[in-house]
Amino acid sequence: MKNNWCKKVLCLAMVVSCLMTALPQTAIAVNDDTESIGQPSSEISEDLLILSEDEQQTEEQPEESEDSEEVEATEQETDTEDQQVEGRFVTSQGMTRFRLKGGGYAVGMLEIEGQLYYFYEEDNRMAQQEWISLDGSRYYASEEGPLVTGKQTIDGQDYFFGTDGVLWTEGWHKLEEGWMYLDRTGSFVTGWYQEGNSWYYLDEQGYMLSNEWVEWKGKWYYLKESGKMAASEWVSWKGNWYYVSGSGIMQANTTLTIKGRKWYFDQYGRLSVTSEHPIDVPVVLQAPALPNGCEITALTELIQFYGFSVSHTTMSAKYLPRAKLTWSGGKLYGPDPYDYFVGNPEDDTGWYCLEGAIMTAANRYLSEQGSSLRAKAVSGADLEELKEYLRQGIPVMVWMTPGLQEFGYSSVRWTLPDGSTYKPYIGTHALVLTSINEEKGIATFSDPARGKTTQQLSFFLRIYRAMGRRAVIIQ
Repeated sequence: MKNNWCKKVLCLAMVVSCLMTALPQTAIAVNDDTESIGQPSSEISEDLLILSEDEQQTEEQPEESEDSEEVEATEQETDTEDQQVEGRFVTSQGMTRFRLKGGGYAVGMLEIEGQLYYFYEEDNRMAQQEWISLDGSRYYASEEGPLVTGKQTIDGQDYFFGTDGVLWTEGWHKLEEGWMYLDRTGSFVTGWYQEGNSWYYLDEQGYMLSNEWVEWKGKWYYLKESGKMAASEWVSWKGNWYYVSGSGIMQANTTLTIKGRKWYFDQYGRLSVTSEHPIDVPVVLQAPALPNGCEITALTELIQFYGFSVSHTTMSAKYLPRAKLTWSGGKLYGPDPYDYFVGNPEDDTGWYCLEGAIMTAANRYLSEQGSSLRAKAVSGADLEELKEYLRQGIPVMVWMTPGLQEFGYSSVRWTLPDGSTYKPYIGTHALVLTSINEEKGIATFSDPARGKTTQQLSFFLRIYRAMGRRAVIIQ
């Protein structure tokens, strides 16, 4: 009996030992400060409960790296399945590199997730917050690494980089917002910039100004459509005329003589045409050479105003279309005064001519001179239109009556080439309108018969309207 009992005890101990040996190690925990969990017996060896030091190191050791520095590196996985490259950024000892999925590290220019990076060949380091020179081009890597694009401020200086990261080089560059100029360092030019004999102005953002005025040191300058500063020329802006000097400065509150003509500019620099400052149309007197040639003489005043040197007698003899009145079968036949001067302006047989003949004479001469200017009829122009021409510095040739004579028709009649009967005016006179002052109720003229003259505005308008608002300008 005793032997049987001992055999049973021995078998039970062997079963317990086997069970303890079969228990998984992860089911047993050891803690110095607390009671062991699941420890069935204090007689069991600690070797069965605690992993060996070598086993712990094997469990915690990451996959072996080609570079021992990666053991303590911070690795950032980059999901680049849909991008050009796959891999991860690895940062260690203050350097960031890009570990390629297939092994090795990125070198040179690389696009990762739509952004460009640069990695140095000698140590695979990613460029950060620094300039890069490569194949004659310059780049700048941001603090985070991607190469910058577009407009950037670096160390207080503005630069512009293309979408490929390349720093734009010296010269003009067209952006969506306008033109910019970059100097040799790739910095934006602001303020005045000289190129050859031309000056440009670029605002504080670096964009070239055009079609606008800029104030600089209390003076105003105009930048034309090309961006070039206007100099020694007229400037048309928002319906007004201005004049700038050779240094580009707007002239204001002054009277200037420009190409022999006097012009007055108000305090804002605008050309001002008033009865005190009428358009300076030269006076050409018709007498004694052309006693009935007021129309061709008034035209000569206009032509001389635009800088041409020609006499009224030359204009009359060489360029004015003429036709005579003739009797036939007891009837008087003649031309239409709109197209021809009727008779001879040099003697008492002369009548007059209207817009068509004047335009023909003017354009024959201007064409012969190679000028782009042309005479055109603006007949029908009302008071406001006349004022607008004058405000723009354009004198207007108009048809009136001589002196204070009222408008009327002659008793003479003649037959036109088309068979109709023409009823001529009596006492016609042509002169050049140089200013209108509604406040004072006066108009000024350059009169071929009397020189510089002034008339009541109301009288002028009444006769002008009665004669069909006939007017010619040169543009």
